[in-house]
Amino acid sequence: MQARMIVAVAFVPVNSVDTALDVLSDNQDGISQDLQPVLDWFEDNYVGRLNRNGSRRQPIFPIRMWNVFDRTLNGQERTNNHAEAAHRRLQSVLQMDHPSIWKFVDGLRRVQKERDLLFEQMVAGNPPPVKRRKYRQADSRILSLVRDFEHRPMKEYLRGIAHNFEMTD
Repeated sequence: MQARMIVAVAFVPVNSVDTALDVLSDNQDGISQDLQPVLDWFEDNYVGRLNRNGSRRQPIFPIRMWNVFDRTLNGQERTNNHAEAAHRRLQSVLQMDHPSIWKFVDGLRRVQKERDLLFEQMVAGNPPPVKRRKYRQADSRILSLVRDFEHRPMKEYLRGIAHNFEMTD
């Protein structure tokens, strides 16, 4: 849960990210000491470490690049799941980790043929595939939490968001 709370910072408004980090870093109520290196890594790469003068260094990945608070409110996609799904689709067609170039090209052709068929079905007026119910429900709960951000304590908000997604490797 605490590891997912670090990821949940992506759902905090940009101007409240510092507050979220403070809550997670709190020695009493924050994350466990085991996860402190993960939080430090997140801060270094995604938020920017605080300097001695109180300003933050430039992170490798600017907050506006990865923050999804506004995207969630606007009903926009928040992830690159489409790219990940395409990768899984290709892996399932190839059924091996290191195919020869020719097997790879044949696999790409098969996947492209399936995608072309799906595209033509949508051109003909068929709706795109629907998200699974559990994901639609999670999206709805996350949207409800994001809309209610101003009325929740930060730790409760992060925990609420964290309850609504899974982390897999």
